[in-house]
Amino acid sequence: MMFSHGKSCGAVAAALGVALMAATPSFAQVATTIERAEMAGLAPATLAQVKSRMAEGGQTVYEILQTMLLNNIKATVPGGSIVALDFNRGIAIVRTAAGGMRAVNFDTTTLAIKS
Repeated sequence: MMFSHGKSCGAVAAALGVALMAATPSFAQVATTIERAEMAGLAPATLAQVKSRMAEGGQTVYEILQTMLLNNIKATVPGGSIVALDFNRGIAIVRTAAGGMRAVNFDTTTLAIKS
């Protein structure tokens, strides 16, 4: 029995598509090279929190760090939101509830607010 070229290509494409769809969720849980570097610089307690949140799934390392940092910033700048973030330098630019901008320095190992 012979298959036409179009049918066999379609079958291969369908099989690859199913394989990729099945593999995609696992990729979301793997930290990128940059995220692994960010995690390597964290204090042990902060790293444990990040790993715990990663186990829950649904967020990247960057998103987890940003959420943790935002929670710390909101204690200092109520109603603030991060508009720019530089983890390497430990600085976030925050839009205040009043609409102004403010630079907030943080410890890159613990995410504790310095200023």
